[in-house]
Amino acid sequence: MRKLCIMFLLVTSMIFLSSCTPYQITYTDDLPFEIEMKSDDVNILQITDLHLTYGIDQRDRKTFELIQALNDSDHYDLIVITGDMTMSPQGPQIFSRLIRFMESLGTPWTFVFGNHETDFNDYIEYLKRIPETEHLLFKVGPELNDGGLGNFQIVFNKEGVPFYKLYLLDSKAEIEPIEGVEDDYDSLSFAQVNWYETHVSLDAVDSIIFMHIPLRQYILAENYVGTFREKRVYAQSLDTGFFDAMVYHGKSKAVFVGHDHLNDFYFYLSGIMLAYGRASGYNGYGDLEKGGRVINIDASGVLSTEVIAGSEVMS
Repeated sequence: MRKLCIMFLLVTSMIFLSSCTPYQITYTDDLPFEIEMKSDDVNILQITDLHLTYGIDQRDRKTFELIQALNDSDHYDLIVITGDMTMSPQGPQIFSRLIRFMESLGTPWTFVFGNHETDFNDYIEYLKRIPETEHLLFKVGPELNDGGLGNFQIVFNKEGVPFYKLYLLDSKAEIEPIEGVEDDYDSLSFAQVNWYETHVSLDAVDSIIFMHIPLRQYILAENYVGTFREKRVYAQSLDTGFFDAMVYHGKSKAVFVGHDHLNDFYFYLSGIMLAYGRASGYNGYGDLEKGGRVINIDASGVLSTEVIAGSEVMS
């Protein structure tokens, strides 16, 4: 009997330890996702700052309705969510609902993390919620020093030949204030800049970039198109050289961010478009009408973009 009791205790202890084993982040390969184009151009919908808070309240339901209406308003090759999908103690559970909803649209989609997903939860709690999916294109990406989670590439192919490329990067969250620096948001690390340079230096096609928090170059906005109603640009705290790398290599034509809900403008700096999306979540702050941004690359590789307000697609 004593031996049986000891064996029972050992087995139950093993089960307990197994159930308590922490989820381990698995870094992935660095190969790009590939999307075969169905027409001569690429049509992308950017939505951002959903700020899903309860998942079932009236404002969150309206956010889901807006995404559905935007998706149904045109044919999109990809939907990109540029961060702050949730801001809630129930963030991971709401993220699961968002995944199910986005999958139901039938459109390829992807995301980068913002700075509010981890207000109440760790990134791991979100990664654990990602199931096998049909339409989601997301990977943690390679392990980079202070690189966050979710640095990866997507390539659009035309008849099997690369036509255009997307880079998605994790701009991370808040940091402890730095003396003499106005913003207390994290920045792309030098390792992320090196990762980008390693790939873009070999690219045969042009590209665009998606992240959540604006680069510091957004502070230089002038002659912009669109709305600038924030008191200022709430940018990454440090310039770690990403924009200079874009200029040097000459392949990336635009950056699209979220974060500042009252801004949806774009402007050009050194020939590169620096653009905001239109905030899409009704539980987010600000009275700027919610909507999305359409990004089109035509058959000759020319990029154009416009904002679509909710009133244009919702009855």
